[in-house]
Amino acid sequence: MKRLTVPGLLALLFAVLLWSCATGALNIYWQSVIMFMGINIILSSSLNIINGNMGEFSCGHAGFMAVGAYVSSVLSVALFVKSSAFGEPLLGPAYAVWLFPLVLLAGGLAASAVGLIVAIPSFKTRGDYLAIITIAASYIVKSTIENIGAIGGARGFMGMGGVMNAMTDTVHLPWIMIWVFVGTVFSVWLIRRFIYSTFGRGVDAICQDEIAAEIMSVNTNRVKLVAFMVSVRSGRPRPADCSPTSWAM
Repeated sequence: MKRLTVPGLLALLFAVLLWSCATGALNIYWQSVIMFMGINIILSSSLNIINGNMGEFSCGHAGFMAVGAYVSSVLSVALFVKSSAFGEPLLGPAYAVWLFPLVLLAGGLAASAVGLIVAIPSFKTRGDYLAIITIAASYIVKSTIENIGAIGGARGFMGMGGVMNAMTDTVHLPWIMIWVFVGTVFSVWLIRRFIYSTFGRGVDAICQDEIAAEIMSVNTNRVKLVAFMVSVRSGRPRPADCSPTSWAM
């Protein structure tokens, strides 16, 4: 019975949130507050893998977050809704509800790929040097996005509102709240499973003493790589209309 306590409470909370959104018991402001709470839980939990469990000092999470969010948003708009940037949708609004999870997965994979590019040259760095590399990576992402006019440049990419409307028209549910809730629960569950796995024990060993961890046969480079990719992938929030200047600092 104890194993069912947390899933049961989460299911009850999920049902209450859906009922509150559907009946108007929660207005738009409080819905936004709850959704931003969920997004920040995702980001802080994922960042804790690097800064907390592994003991390194990464400051570039905003850049990885932006890569995942922009990739998911661009794919969603291009596939599901008509837009000035991409014209007619490749699939159509009716597919938005069913294929949106795959779009989120694509954004997570893109964020992991960028994390891999940053992680490989960072193996030999420690402390402030890793922070400098990740800050540089974040500003490279920011500058790149600001100079791509097709996705809005410095104004930010717009169009996700149309995707959410398409999902609501297909199945009338508060989809933004649903995806934030599901993303928050899944991210925390995934991170917890990772930390208590064999790789997670290796992460803790690196935090305590990296040299000792290597002597005890921990492949520190591989553990760092996996931890970094899991961190940036689980830290990618839902796609949204956003401006790169809002997350750069």
